[in-house]
Amino acid sequence: HPLAFLFNSNWAFVSLVPLLLQTQGDNFRTRFNRGWLAGALFNLLTLYWVAHTQGGGPAVVGGTLLLAAYLGLFVGLFAAVLGFLVTHWGRCALVATPFLWTGTEYLLSLGELGFPWLLLGHSQSVSPTLIQYAALTGVYGVSFWVVSVNLLVAAALASERRRIAALALAAALALPYAYGRRVMDAAPGYDSTVRVAVVQPNMGRQEKWGAGGLERSFATLETLSREAAAQDPDLVVWPETALPCYLALRPECSQRLRALVEEIDAPVLTGASDYDTERGEPYNAAFYLVPGQTEVQTYAKMHLVPFGERTPYRDDIPLLRDIDWTQLTGDLGPAEFARGTRRTIFDHPDAPFAVLICFESIFPDLVRRHVAAGAQILVNITNDSWFGRSAGPYQHALINAMRAVENRTAVARAATSGVTLFIDPYGRQRQATELFVPATAVSDVAVARETTFYTRYGDLFAQGCLALSLAALIPLYRQVS
Repeated sequence: HPLAFLFNSNWAFVSLVPLLLQTQGDNFRTRFNRGWLAGALFNLLTLYWVAHTQGGGPAVVGGTLLLAAYLGLFVGLFAAVLGFLVTHWGRCALVATPFLWTGTEYLLSLGELGFPWLLLGHSQSVSPTLIQYAALTGVYGVSFWVVSVNLLVAAALASERRRIAALALAAALALPYAYGRRVMDAAPGYDSTVRVAVVQPNMGRQEKWGAGGLERSFATLETLSREAAAQDPDLVVWPETALPCYLALRPECSQRLRALVEEIDAPVLTGASDYDTERGEPYNAAFYLVPGQTEVQTYAKMHLVPFGERTPYRDDIPLLRDIDWTQLTGDLGPAEFARGTRRTIFDHPDAPFAVLICFESIFPDLVRRHVAAGAQILVNITNDSWFGRSAGPYQHALINAMRAVENRTAVARAATSGVTLFIDPYGRQRQATELFVPATAVSDVAVARETTFYTRYGDLFAQGCLALSLAALIPLYRQVS
């Protein structure tokens, strides 16, 4: 693609340089506006595929612009506060840059509007050797490093001590590589594995949800699963909402799936809708059926896509419950799914596993809590077909590599139309499928046998960066007030 060069991960190492060269002078508002413009433009160029969402209209394009503007606010805050520190403390205050950026990214991950998709650290998921220390710091440590490299590039361009800055830059680039190489060279083999088959049915929106969609979905999934069954998998994984029905309420659906499970003699995990009849609420869920067992284990998605699956803060702001989003967005109005409240660790005889439904894979803390609760394999099921042949599906797949490294836990990913793939505990990808083709992939997935510092203690690094950033402002606040 002629614009592919714009999406190279190496741009991250210089992405903040223009902003860092303009941190001193001007007032708080000017610096904020400069940062906000830079952040909004970055997010618009990188998240353009949201506007490409199939089934949307002009309102979705407008929503993409609003999304970019909202995410740009965090960069604006970073630029304004950094400029404030430099103005009062001089250029030495630039040492606060990576702490301030990392703290801002952590804030971006919180709440119902949390959207930690484009964390700078995620840009390096394509280079497993460079991100191995994420097992200690999480993705936020990688962001810290990327921003530090930006700072050293800016210093090499603007400082009188360019030679020293250049040497520091070389060291900053070499050390993570050396550490990663050492970790990966010493990586032990895995005695225990689970043979997993992932299925990519490539069912489009109209094919699945139009007339006869359930039958077409079943037929495609059954054919591909029988092909995969020839390789004796221990687990077969279908993608998010693979079956367009309320599986628990449709006996003919559950019985047909049960018959397939018994036929291929392998457990099947599938995405489908669920419904709480007592509360009158739908769920985006995963169902796990095992041969010879009548019990069906389920998991309901805990972190829903804001405005896509649920209106944020509708439980706290009554006015939001009365908005008819379909009048603005056509078929893409929020489904108003209920949030799942129970963390499910699925009971597989070879290794317990947890499911990340689509958007959930971008949240480091949510994923590490699954692993801390006992999951030894992570399964990501998703439907990225909404975004067509764009950067979106590739970005989403790459983010899973960071989750694997953070928790030293392998990921098996099944996507409706791609990218379907496997990721080992060190972030290395294999058997990635092409977009928009029916496909299956079977692989032996390593069972995790260690828990990382990040899994045990979570976002201590990011929280520490935020705390230090706030602490740096206290004496200046007193001085100004």
